Amino acid sequence: MRLLGAQTEYTLRFRPAEGVARPGNQILYTAIREALERRVRAAPARGWFDRLRHRIWWENGGSLRYSFDPAGPEVGFVEAGTPECRGPRELLVYQKAQDRLLTLATADALVHLRDQGLAGELSLLKCGRDPAGRWSGAQETYEVEFATGGALLGWRVGMGLGILFALVAVAVQWTAWLAVRGFLAVVGVATLPLLLLWMVVKPVPVRAATASFEWLEGSLRSLDGWVATVTARPLVGWVSGLVRLFAYRRYQRPLLGFLTTRAMLTGAGTLHPDGSFGLSEASPTLNAVFRRTLGGSERGILETTHLTRPLVDLGRLRFEGLASLFRRRQRLVVGLSDANLCDVAEYLKLGTTSLVLDLAEEGRLADAPRLADPVGAVLVATDPSLKGWVALEGGGTMKVLELQRFYWQRATDWLADAEAPPLEAHRIVELWGRTLDALEHHPETLFGHLDWVTKLHLLSSAPDLSWAERKKIDLRYHELGTGYQRWLDEAGLCHPLVDEAEVVGACRRPPADTPAAARAARVREVAPELVEPVEVRAEPPAAVIDFAEARARRSRRP
Repeated sequence: MRLLGAQTEYTLRFRPAEGVARPGNQILYTAIREALERRVRAAPARGWFDRLRHRIWWENGGSLRYSFDPAGPEVGFVEAGTPECRGPRELLVYQKAQDRLLTLATADALVHLRDQGLAGELSLLKCGRDPAGRWSGAQETYEVEFATGGALLGWRVGMGLGILFALVAVAVQWTAWLAVRGFLAVVGVATLPLLLLWMVVKPVPVRAATASFEWLEGSLRSLDGWVATVTARPLVGWVSGLVRLFAYRRYQRPLLGFLTTRAMLTGAGTLHPDGSFGLSEASPTLNAVFRRTLGGSERGILETTHLTRPLVDLGRLRFEGLASLFRRRQRLVVGLSDANLCDVAEYLKLGTTSLVLDLAEEGRLADAPRLADPVGAVLVATDPSLKGWVALEGGGTMKVLELQRFYWQRATDWLADAEAPPLEAHRIVELWGRTLDALEHHPETLFGHLDWVTKLHLLSSAPDLSWAERKKIDLRYHELGTGYQRWLDEAGLCHPLVDEAEVVGACRRPPADTPAAARAARVREVAPELVEPVEVRAEPPAAVIDFAEARARRSRRP
């Protein structure tokens, strides 16, 4: 069974008490990380990039780091990654364990912040947009056969040439760095006596001289960043071209039709500025099939930055990850992904995608409908009415619901023929089919099962509120521990798929027979024993919204 994993960026939300200045997000992240380290054993990551992002591994094999926003280091997100798992259900368990630990760590961090004079309300939002509209992301990773035969040879040769290009870029980058600083050093030594004399004769300009040095330092940093960008851009383009030619060839075309329409199962739902409602938070941000940049200007249905970064890191004389680029089996990273809170939606996201990858590997999707414009189809497929049509290559159209049913039917046929399908396959296909039937005929019955259906019902229950007030409902749905979804779950209105005991155990125990197990063993070797291990069971919220109570009472009527 293939390895699966997930990464989620959580939005930091802090409302300072009266008279308290809001601290930067990096301070908030540090408080949460330190609180987590008091609950589970953890160790810092060793790579330079990981140290820059204050990344830690904890004892179940998962990770936590600070994800910088392009606006600067004080505007960022809490990014958590699950350990690698051997199936969709196992990954669901570890996703819930991750949410639980972060919920408890956030509550602990709030107490610590208050002791430091930073009173307020602190929470994490598991969603794709923060209150200021900045985009945060969720990704899934699936182990696949990266390339075979001539394609694998072409990739390896091309990547070898890419490393040579990267070394040339490193030479250019370091030559520029040394040349600029050498020139400034010569100029500085030559003018130092004159500068000292000027400062003695006219002491007033000292502040001006200090400001000049600060300006010079900032200019040098900008120059370094510009040189790094210029040298990295050709590498990114080179890797992007190699991916299109050689990588993921078995999956590229068959997978796109499925991914562009699966938001009907996995969308978190979002209220747009014009008041309309969309299925997916991630969909409006996409502008490419494959992401070709390391910055935030481009977002793809499929990500390739994990293939580019090892080459770019050569500019900092870091060589981690280069060997993994030549492997036959590598990660496929899905960027068109929402952060789910409902168990059914998360399980369908992971389970159906795994099945479609299995179908592609079995050659069952060679005749899958091919989209004329995958990026455009993503936007069409996020209409909550599910009545949109997408254009196909060669002419013709297809309803988004019919396109999703095509993949479900292929999975059903495959199970009927397969001698030994994956153990979870039958359960996934049965749940997939029932959900598609409900979406077509009675979508309201999926309240508490799919996030977008649940959120749309909550928003529809408050039609007279202003857009700003309804957006607060939208965002509050995603708040860990105290949000509306959690309240609905405590009221028995959501459909759990895993046991509480499994989630509690997964907070400290890694998945067996995975790379995460070896990583967790190393963490336990270097991390100190917890003096007083803190219980990882979460306390239920103190109150449940009236809407949830009323709905629960109706569900108990005979």
